[in-house]
Amino acid sequence: MTLLEENNIDLLRDFVGISHWQSLVAVIIFFAIITALSIFIKKTRIKFPYRIFIGMGLGLIFGLSIQGITGFQEFNITNPLLPPDDTPNEHYLEWAGQTARWVELIKNIFITGITMLTIPIVFLAIARISAKKIAQTNQLLKISITGVVILLINVAIAFCIAFGLGMAFKIGANFHLSESGSYDKESTKGLPALIAGYIPSSFIGVFAQFLIVPVIILGFLVGYAIKKLTKRNEQQMDKARNTLDTMWKIITSILTMFVKIMPFAVMSMLASAIMNQPIARLGDIGIIIGVAYLALLLTFAWHLLSLFLFGVNPWRWLKKSQRPLITGFTSQSSSATLPIALDALKNDLKIKEESVDTVMPLSTTIGLSGCAGVQSGIILSFLWFAVIQPGGFADWTIALLFINGLIVTLIASLGIAGVPGTASVVTAGVLGGLGFGSYYLSVYSIIGALDGLFDMGRTAVNISGGLQATAIASRNNGMIDDEKLKLKTYPFKPFHILNQKIGKKIAIRKAKEMQIDNIRKEYQTKIEEVKKAKNEAARIKIKALRTEMKSKIKDFKTSNKKNKGNDDQDN
Repeated sequence: MTLLEENNIDLLRDFVGISHWQSLVAVIIFFAIITALSIFIKKTRIKFPYRIFIGMGLGLIFGLSIQGITGFQEFNITNPLLPPDDTPNEHYLEWAGQTARWVELIKNIFITGITMLTIPIVFLAIARISAKKIAQTNQLLKISITGVVILLINVAIAFCIAFGLGMAFKIGANFHLSESGSYDKESTKGLPALIAGYIPSSFIGVFAQFLIVPVIILGFLVGYAIKKLTKRNEQQMDKARNTLDTMWKIITSILTMFVKIMPFAVMSMLASAIMNQPIARLGDIGIIIGVAYLALLLTFAWHLLSLFLFGVNPWRWLKKSQRPLITGFTSQSSSATLPIALDALKNDLKIKEESVDTVMPLSTTIGLSGCAGVQSGIILSFLWFAVIQPGGFADWTIALLFINGLIVTLIASLGIAGVPGTASVVTAGVLGGLGFGSYYLSVYSIIGALDGLFDMGRTAVNISGGLQATAIASRNNGMIDDEKLKLKTYPFKPFHILNQKIGKKIAIRKAKEMQIDNIRKEYQTKIEEVKKAKNEAARIKIKALRTEMKSKIKDFKTSNKKNKGNDDQDN
């Protein structure tokens, strides 16, 4: 039954997006709930985390209600075209699809707005810390390397957990797949091409490509150039720094506006996620989703354990990280969650921006625990039981699959975009890297059936890994201001103390080298002035200045050696 006669249906369907009474009623109810929640929040001024949980609950109830009305179908009923090849969906239910599009409206506004801010926030964050007069480039590099190492360790552990659980539960044992098409080879790149792709190809174009690592590199280059030019053009470079700071304040103010609608966006996200999935198929592939979520939970437990091992209070970390974790779970996008994660790390966890702005942006592209580690482990254990074992691939053993799979996963994790729908990219990359690319469509048709539900957990674990890596790297480099977040006693404290001693020695050595450089610069300036005379007296003077400079440097080094000897005796 439709609202108007046949000649008016196209207008309602194609422009308004509501051409059935069922969709009209459902949309009215949904926005009535949104309005009621808004009034409730204004009157009660309830704390932000509770607003999020209420939004999640209402979204879950609404989504399940629509699923119940449609009879919990075994097939997707809200999308007219089905991935990965956009085949027409014969089970498409138009009123349910129209309802889903309107329910997704607030979700799309929120994600689009946050995504709009992601690239400017990453660029300004990196440029600001690199441009500081006292910015220590070596320290930023050390924090970056520490963060990347932690992220890759997270991926390796997540892969081991997922692969082990998949083998233990024998996921895929009831499926027998055959070759059915190939994967898109453009979705995977060789390591040299991957590294080359990190370099910005266009100063302006990089902002439109939505690639995090090139933006980080460009931000660092701009900030470092401002820092270098400060010696000759201090006033102009101070203006450049002030401009970056002003832009940062404007962008973060816009971010605050979008965060205010987050409870409604969460409701929209969860409702649409439930509506867009064939819930009834849980009976067929529920074991795969169940094992996948168990692997995600154990990976999250590893994040908490590692925080404790390296001196970060896991319970306080968890309490202060709720906002980005919930946003990641509902938005299914690590990149869209990035601005909120940066804000939580700086303002809630009280971690210094030098560390936050360096590690967290990297975690949206490199070392995604959920999308790389868990996803690959599930795919390969499924591949073993559904393809390799019944297919008679005698050359493959479980050990060989595990080792090769781990290597391919770590390489693939160096460049996975943190946006919704990375399952197809990861599946193609892992299967293609192991020589099973021709099974891509068969595997993805099963793994991808409930990918929306799986992706929610994967993204939350991705964000958790980024927050964990940032916290540990910051703890290791003394960049946490919240004393309650720092544990006084923890298992790896001796390594932390050793790292501090090594860092102190390196800092002292760098300070000495800087003092020697200053001596050389001082005398070089004098020599350049004397050279202008261009006579015999000038040449004699220059020779005397060089001898004096060498003597002064030698005395400085000798004095430092004596001081070092006295310090060693005191210790």
